[in-house]
Amino acid sequence: MVGCRYNAKNTLDKNYLYFAEKAGAIVLPETKVSKLIPLGEDGSEGYEVYTERTTSFFGYPKKIYRVKSVVLSAGVLGTLGLLLKMKEEGILPKLSKQLGQVVRTNSESLIGVTLKNKKADLSHGIAITSSVFPDEHTHIEPVRYSDGADAMNSLAAGVLVDGGGSIPRQLRFLIEVLKHPIHSISLLNPIGFARRTIILLVMQTVDNGIEIVRKRRWIWPFKRTLSSTQESGEKIPTYIPIANEFARRLAKISGGIARSSINEALLDIPATAHILGGCNIGETSETGVIDLQNKVYGYQNLRICDGSMIPANLGVNPSLTITALTERAMSFVPPKEKEIFNFKFEKKWGVIGLFSKVKNAATTTGARKNKLTPRAKSKK
Repeated sequence: MVGCRYNAKNTLDKNYLYFAEKAGAIVLPETKVSKLIPLGEDGSEGYEVYTERTTSFFGYPKKIYRVKSVVLSAGVLGTLGLLLKMKEEGILPKLSKQLGQVVRTNSESLIGVTLKNKKADLSHGIAITSSVFPDEHTHIEPVRYSDGADAMNSLAAGVLVDGGGSIPRQLRFLIEVLKHPIHSISLLNPIGFARRTIILLVMQTVDNGIEIVRKRRWIWPFKRTLSSTQESGEKIPTYIPIANEFARRLAKISGGIARSSINEALLDIPATAHILGGCNIGETSETGVIDLQNKVYGYQNLRICDGSMIPANLGVNPSLTITALTERAMSFVPPKEKEIFNFKFEKKWGVIGLFSKVKNAATTTGARKNKLTPRAKSKK
């Protein structure tokens, strides 16, 4: 989101990670997990977590941590990427067959309207201010970008292009360009794009999705990477008629030009700002990857708490849903039998117990007491 004012965006370093560090957590920046090995057949004795640096050559220094339990919160692509790799390599073979099977895109489409008036300035104010619900399944949010974010123009096509039917989307795009050559050429100039453009983020609650798998791509066949496929179920839409109709009406009222995103116009492939699912909650391992307490089926001491647990298209920004389900999952984790202390702001705001932490007996606050200790690599 590039439309927020300075310091307005609620980022991890200002909320979750900040409070986690206050409660004694140790954050390892620029580090990713490359392997997760269970100790014991089902992780009952914990896990070995292999890590590597993301900002150095070949990932060095690489370290291994031995932990009692693991909570995966790497986002859909991060969590799925790790678990699919571990299942493929036979390290976590008991993972559900549902892994990566039902991935949601929030059934989204990104379109917009650019005003013809060169003096127009829509860049001031809150990034997202309102919602429109043109039907029972569709939710549209007008989004503004801050002045100067004109590079985003490269992601927008010159004109709005419908899909469907027997005529290829690319040919439709060419026809529209030939019908409106002046508009198409003028919109190639990115200067003033952010000031004069309203982005329309379209989201739906309809049942559709994709599958995420690991495979070798023709462009780089030397390594398996994540790729999307569509072998079953309802396909995600590459064209949402009611969204295009709304954009045209908005363009007519505002004196602007309705536009598609370049990936939809030229590739007939939609984009999403909110990828979800792949490690869905289910009543059994046949219907989901995790249970109703976010525990991974087939393994102990392993939980998933991120967007990959969401089983359906929400039709809204999923951040609060992810937060609520994560808080619920953590409510099933029993506290240690030691003294509990609270942050000062909890007493001030009257929310005692909202953020609680186990106090270590040997320290005043317990912060930084339980440090991670890398395990020495085996010489085998």
